[in-house]
Amino acid sequence: MRREIVGFERVLIAIAIAVAIFFCTTSDCKGQHRLPHQLISMIEDIASSGGEEAALELQLKYEELLSSPLEINMLTRRQMEECGLLTPFQIESILDYRKEYGDILSLSELSLVDGFGQEAIELVSYFFRFSSLQAIASPLVEESFGHRFSTKVRKKRDSEGISLTSKYKIEYGKRISAGLTIDSDAGEKLTPYYLPDFTSLHLAYSPPGIPDSDKKLRLERVVIGDYVARFGQGLALWKAFPVSFFGTPSSLIKRGGTIAPYTSTDESNFLRGAGITFGSKEIECSLFASYNGVDARVVGDSCYTSIIRDGLHTTDAERATRNSMHEYLFGGHLSYDFNRMHLGVTALCYGYDKCNARRVQEYNRYQIYNGLWGNMALDLYSSWRSFRFFAEAALDFRPAAALLCGLLWNPDYKLEMALLFRAYGKGYTATHAAAYSTLSNCSNQYGTTASLKYMPFRNWTFSLSAEYSAYPWSRYRIEGPSWDSRARFDLMRESRNGSKIQIRLDWRHKSESGSTLKGRLHTLFVLSQCWSLSARIEGGVKGFATYGELGFRSRDRRWDLCARGTYYNTEDWKSRVYIYERGVPQSFSVENYYGKGWSWYFLMKWSPARFADLWLKYSKSYCAFFILITIPG
Repeated sequence: MRREIVGFERVLIAIAIAVAIFFCTTSDCKGQHRLPHQLISMIEDIASSGGEEAALELQLKYEELLSSPLEINMLTRRQMEECGLLTPFQIESILDYRKEYGDILSLSELSLVDGFGQEAIELVSYFFRFSSLQAIASPLVEESFGHRFSTKVRKKRDSEGISLTSKYKIEYGKRISAGLTIDSDAGEKLTPYYLPDFTSLHLAYSPPGIPDSDKKLRLERVVIGDYVARFGQGLALWKAFPVSFFGTPSSLIKRGGTIAPYTSTDESNFLRGAGITFGSKEIECSLFASYNGVDARVVGDSCYTSIIRDGLHTTDAERATRNSMHEYLFGGHLSYDFNRMHLGVTALCYGYDKCNARRVQEYNRYQIYNGLWGNMALDLYSSWRSFRFFAEAALDFRPAAALLCGLLWNPDYKLEMALLFRAYGKGYTATHAAAYSTLSNCSNQYGTTASLKYMPFRNWTFSLSAEYSAYPWSRYRIEGPSWDSRARFDLMRESRNGSKIQIRLDWRHKSESGSTLKGRLHTLFVLSQCWSLSARIEGGVKGFATYGELGFRSRDRRWDLCARGTYYNTEDWKSRVYIYERGVPQSFSVENYYGKGWSWYFLMKWSPARFADLWLKYSKSYCAFFILITIPG
């Protein structure tokens, strides 16, 4: 008889492995795992716009980057754009400085580069390193193995069972990496193959060396196992969640063109198979193929009625949907870079091994297909002085079309402006698209978005965003045409010691439900080198939420503590308030408050050694434990 491992035993096994590595290795590495407030604000904005999954993905991305900072002297223009941490003006300033003066070797030297004030320097300090390019490329530098192991355990108070996530990653220099992720939600059992509910594995290889200036083809990356592919502006293929939120103007531009290993725990938003990227200085080509299981409700042996994406398998009915059908996908991307212009073509085909038996209604009439389906897209990105132009046009097999284009102007570090237009036909169907969209897919909408960020005085930042979206055809639970408009005003002042005050106003009007107005007042006081105090009140006419938080961080950074109490009072779910909560890494920490009541949590981080971090969060609704061990190569 098969023996099922219960949740408590899983925890003991995970902790035993962690302790074994802890006491059998030594290291001289110390990492930071506290996201800066600039990214916290962006994560909150994404979640409040309905993109909870995208917010989690962004959080995991930058938590991973905290432990593996980028070498600022090795990054190309494209790589700096893809990381999403620098404005176009800052990127051009870095490139000009490196060309004239050589490598940037410290934060102090970076502060001499135009466009890097106090706030930018703080952000860069988390995610970039300043090694010399000559030292990195030196043949005397020996490559070695590096390891990263983490385990997260979470227990809700009002439910049985625990959730468990463990990740292990091994790297050999910058050439070879492999990773394993296992994840089980509370109440889930082992699969028939004695594996956790979700298991993800990948192996990646990148040749050593720095790309030279010749035109010979060279291998750039090979990924086997689970991976993601992201190209253009996301109208054809971008393995992420489509979101619409008011961030910085430069955040409206997507810079993809890559195949990368998958390390998250979402069970439906990745490819499983193999991908390869090769090219020269100007031409790059990526080929990929995938055959992946899909959770679906199956009728008979050959048809499905719905696709399930929540990844939960706690009941017999939910377990019956696990990988009940499969999707096959193959395609490629070809790009050409010359001077300051990038052209790319993406083509992919995909389909399911079962027929579509969904009920056809007006809102989903044009999103149903059978057999082989696919998309083709042409994307353009160009830069001229302080301007950036980006666009993508796509077709599907119907054929139906979608178009997106925008312009960004960033003349100096004080001013940044962007304008985005989109036109997605009602029949455009792209299962793997994630372009800028106010809906869950890239169809049935026309709209424009404008964004402005300006620093009129030192330490003052003013932001203004506005958006209009029209939906010419029926949507889910909305018959006939509809429209939506919204605007956001932000004013923030930050002092030299890190204290800040933020005022925000959000206005939105929907044709089917009328207008809403919400506001935010947020303050952060840095009381000393170790102590900080923050408070916020946020909400609208139908309710609000307010909190106070006390934080402590020891001078040696071995201890990081905080405690927060939150009071909320809202009428219903529609008037809910999203607030970011500090939490253990690899956890979604933007909570939504609705109804009336109190909430609280206590968070502790302890670094007992230079290569280990232990986290514990104890809150009103759940308790979570996290251990991270990093052994650098």
